[in-house]
Amino acid sequence: VAMRILIVSETLAAGGAETFVVRLTNVLADAHEVTIAVMHGELTNAALLAQVGAAVRVEQLKYPAKRLLQKVDGLARTIGADASALRTMQRRWLERLIRRIEPDIVHSHLLKADRLVVETRGTRPTMRHVVTLHGDYAPFLTGAANPQMAGLARWMDRIMRSADKIVAICAEHHAFVSEHFPAEQDKTVTIHNGFVPWRPPVAQDGGPKRGLTFVMASRGVKLKGWAKAITAFARLDPGSAELILVGQGAYLDQLSAGPVPPGVRFVGFSDNPVDWIAGCDVGLLPSEFPHESLPTAVMEYLYCAKPVIATDVGEIATMIGGAGVLLPFENQRISVDDLTAAMQAYVDDPALRARHAALAPAAFAKFDMGRCAAAYASLYAEVTTSSSTKASH
Repeated sequence: VAMRILIVSETLAAGGAETFVVRLTNVLADAHEVTIAVMHGELTNAALLAQVGAAVRVEQLKYPAKRLLQKVDGLARTIGADASALRTMQRRWLERLIRRIEPDIVHSHLLKADRLVVETRGTRPTMRHVVTLHGDYAPFLTGAANPQMAGLARWMDRIMRSADKIVAICAEHHAFVSEHFPAEQDKTVTIHNGFVPWRPPVAQDGGPKRGLTFVMASRGVKLKGWAKAITAFARLDPGSAELILVGQGAYLDQLSAGPVPPGVRFVGFSDNPVDWIAGCDVGLLPSEFPHESLPTAVMEYLYCAKPVIATDVGEIATMIGGAGVLLPFENQRISVDDLTAAMQAYVDDPALRARHAALAPAAFAKFDMGRCAAAYASLYAEVTTSSSTKASH
């Protein structure tokens, strides 16, 4: 049965949660009426917005004075006040949107979007609400990230209690609910994020090959392990390999401006990283981000049937199975020696690389986007046909 689905996201920036939102809505729109509501419309990546399917409606909230409003809200937080002029405007915007669309289900992504829906639900107690946890709650609670919100723990508890269903994208997030919100375990389900490229990969011309080609495609931030990938690559037998780095950001600009070993190429941003991955041999993600959960980069490598060398953090071990090598993550660090050894093993042993590559398609199967969208559609149907809905507390 076709449903009217409203997806609420904080932004449409080029992050893992946001790209997943677009991929999910594009597939859901084949059978349902789908709208994406973006709370911070000015934080929209043009390339990502361009990937939104023609059947998906996008509503973006943009306020010319938003920076000033954010400063005022920040001052309120310094005195412990849970008051926000910006949030009031966002709530009124979402309430108007919900009255116009009359969605069967509202599905929110990331903490501030979750809270906004809960606040809006206070005036619409029959509204059905699904929350997907993308891993931002844990770093907020531990102080590793700034939630820019007063009364954080109280609001998290209210969100968890109010939601009809909570989706964990990996076992770690399910365990987070069990530990911090044990009363909500029964309504928590696990649905792995799905992946489908924006278009079929077209291998990029990287010029004449110099042996084995490693590729790293991720966000351009330090904790993803870019520098360690370069250092490990420089230790390989000279001329035996090359390293393609796909990403953008100030940190990568800094790395590319410094001494770069021969064979390392910074190719910048790609709206479809599988174009680069398809022409390479092995994917790298030596991440030192402690809250890594279900990285899209690993899905992209597996989709392209490439072996993966990645940190044993979050759900990565389950993701790759036998299709690669795990790097020990000790004291929130990986060893360059371990990374170098894993890379050198693939250079030296083509049979090992072939065995791991052959296992990649089966490892990827659990991240098929069609399977993921079907699981969400089934969950929506379960929620909307239930006999009672928990009202906002």
